[in-house]
Amino acid sequence: MKTTKMKTRDQILSKGARLIHAQGYKATGLKQILGAAGIPKGSFYFYFTSKDDFACAVIDHFTGSIDGIFDRYLRDDGIEPLERLNGLLDYYESAFKKSKATLGCPIGNLSLELADTNEELRQRLQDAVEGFIAQIESCLEEAKSSGQVPFELSTEDTARFIFHGLEGAIMHMKVVKSTEPIRTFRRYLHVYLAGDHKSHA
Repeated sequence: MKTTKMKTRDQILSKGARLIHAQGYKATGLKQILGAAGIPKGSFYFYFTSKDDFACAVIDHFTGSIDGIFDRYLRDDGIEPLERLNGLLDYYESAFKKSKATLGCPIGNLSLELADTNEELRQRLQDAVEGFIAQIESCLEEAKSSGQVPFELSTEDTARFIFHGLEGAIMHMKVVKSTEPIRTFRRYLHVYLAGDHKSHA
């Protein structure tokens, strides 16, 4: 059972993460976060040792949320592996369409904003990304075992291609205010997984 301190910390983290996702880390002040959480001004350092400590907690918060989404779609044993992957991409395309192509990926946003400013934060972001890629790779390994993708497909390289391609599409989506970049990426991914990647090796 969580203590009152932990519940309050979670409240600050939840409200702060929502604000940061909407307007960026540097544009979100501590006063604004505490106000949204209903916490008295000046009490931030009772729950977090520093602003960097808070940033680490925010990254972990987003990582946990995304891990949960990946896990829900990519580990559903009742569905063929590539259908799971398509389900995950369907989820993101639908979510971004609903948000009118705003916000983007919180880990991607923070990577652009924080990776060059602090080594600890960069490493935490890298660990988050590596975890997402590993989940995609595991799904592709199952797809290879079941014959859904060519045997010679490099699941590690393909998992990175999928994650990097999706992140790039999401970033462009925010610029053009349309999910078309995601749809374009998905069309070419389908061709790639069907085996046309061999000519580009």
